[in-house]
Amino acid sequence: MLTILPVTFIIFSITSHLYSQGPQVFFTLDGSLEGIVLNFIQSSREFIYISALHVDHPEIIDALRELRAQGVDVRVITEKPVFGILSKVDAEKGLHHVKFAVNEHGVIFGSANFSVSGLRNSLNDILIFNQSYSERFKTFFLNIWNHGKITEVQGFTVSPLDNVENHVLRVLQSARKRVWVCMYALTDQEVMATLKFKESQGLDVRVITDRWFKRSPIYKFGFSKLKIISFRLMHHKFILTEDTLLTGSTNYTESGFHRNVEMLYTSKNPWLLKKYEKIFEILWSGY
Repeated sequence: MLTILPVTFIIFSITSHLYSQGPQVFFTLDGSLEGIVLNFIQSSREFIYISALHVDHPEIIDALRELRAQGVDVRVITEKPVFGILSKVDAEKGLHHVKFAVNEHGVIFGSANFSVSGLRNSLNDILIFNQSYSERFKTFFLNIWNHGKITEVQGFTVSPLDNVENHVLRVLQSARKRVWVCMYALTDQEVMATLKFKESQGLDVRVITDRWFKRSPIYKFGFSKLKIISFRLMHHKFILTEDTLLTGSTNYTESGFHRNVEMLYTSKNPWLLKKYEKIFEILWSGY
């Protein structure tokens, strides 16, 4: 049984934190994200829109059905219809892979699907943004819902609309001290070549990835500092340089950059970088 905090408490806690330090971040390495996400969803009074590859967590589905019965505007865009919920399947050739939930209070965004695996069993991260982000994500969602159109989101890089690959490469090329990669799928040739080049320049280049990487033809590239996670699905999708964080739904693959619907968040917030550094170091040390 999940512990659900009172809605007023979770809204106050999140909002007071966000205004002082930017987005709040949570990791499954620290514990299940189910209660946090359910609290956010249950705080909805006007609307709740969810976008993800998978939306099938039983308690989340129940919460959405209850909100719909109360008159809340509940909608889901995913790759598979959700029974009993107003939902649409993205029919584009690429995957609908961007993961967020938006309501009038703010936005949950990150690498986690709205499933038991995503919120509990796999290694994932979510960011919670305050209500100043709600309108831009609501508009993005409704443009897909009503028109099948991918549009810009201020402060984020969107695939396949923006040139996400070039954005990532610019961040990597600007690194002067380190590049720490924690990525489920890492097969893009340009990214791999840039990482190898940075390693040859003497930067601290470390790569943490999932066990499937051993079967990838890219495995032959080899890194002197490589950590393959086997004890859980390693579903994170973030990179840290000495002063920049990249995180979101985007895997660094041809599909992730050019075909799937994805979103990437870039931050230079020192507090946020330290949170991700801590998780990287725990995983690197052999947790």
